Amino acid sequence: MNTGQIVCGIIFLALAIGAFVISFFQFKEKGYLFNNAYVWASEAERKKMDENKETKRPYYCQSGFVFMFIGISLLIFAVYIITNWTWTYIAFGVLLIIAVVYAIVSSIKIEKHK
Repeated sequence: MNTGQIVCGIIFLALAIGAFVISFFQFKEKGYLFNNAYVWASEAERKKMDENKETKRPYYCQSGFVFMFIGISLLIFAVYIITNWTWTYIAFGVLLIIAVVYAIVSSIKIEKHK
């Protein structure tokens, strides 16, 4: 293992920790809502969502899970960079599939409850 691998691994580990912190705050419904439904909403829609906290709750939950998946995948990638274990590719692929399926299913469920 050389210095470049260690530095790269530490960078990805720091990014993973950042994603976990954002995920924690999204689950607690604190801070900015990092969700496309909120980011791309018009001013009137945002104001309506801000007035009624219950409408934002599923979006916070969805964003929390997505950032958790991002954090886990960055952590797996940091482990791969540092150790060169090939099984991490399989774990990363499975996690990626789970994240995509979750994002699609949760978006459909949120739209049905509107």
